[in-house]
Amino acid sequence: MQQDDDMAAEDATPDRMTDAEIRQLASLLARYSAHELDQFEHWRVESPYGPVFIDISRRCVPGTEDWYHILWPLPDQPREPH
Repeated sequence: MQQDDDMAAEDATPDRMTDAEIRQLASLLARYSAHELDQFEHWRVESPYGPVFIDISRRCVPGTEDWYHILWPLPDQPREPH
């Protein structure tokens, strides 16, 4: 029983991503954007804190471009996603 309780506690604790995983996520999003994205995507991901809504699009709402952080290319990465 203790092992089941320990596993349940681990499942309830969100694991932070490593720097390498965040770089991989950025690379994969750049690749997806370059080769798979048509106009937009609307995704919903369930998290321990409730749903998270992710919108990806080729355009932003006028006047909001400064709100966005450059995710790719990373300073030490090639410009083109591989």
